[in-house]
Amino acid sequence: MFTLPTLALALVIASIIGLAFYLVFGHGWLRLVVYWLVAVFGFFVGQILGALFQFSLLPIGSVNLLEGTIACLIALFVTRAVWKNPAA
Repeated sequence: MFTLPTLALALVIASIIGLAFYLVFGHGWLRLVVYWLVAVFGFFVGQILGALFQFSLLPIGSVNLLEGTIACLIALFVTRAVWKNPAA
């Protein structure tokens, strides 16, 4: 399911999405690291769900681009919402 080129491409795409999200919404180095980690995690969750349900829109090789991007953005926006309004 996951070959080295697939993992590398997915990591690059997730990193670009995380960096773009940080450039729009982030402040400080800690958020850069957190947004990158969340983007990578979210993208791989979307990749796994797309492969699990055998659903693939806009594939690049075996990378499920649309599913990974949507899951990545959902994870990033949830992280941003939780970080902005901590339940104290």
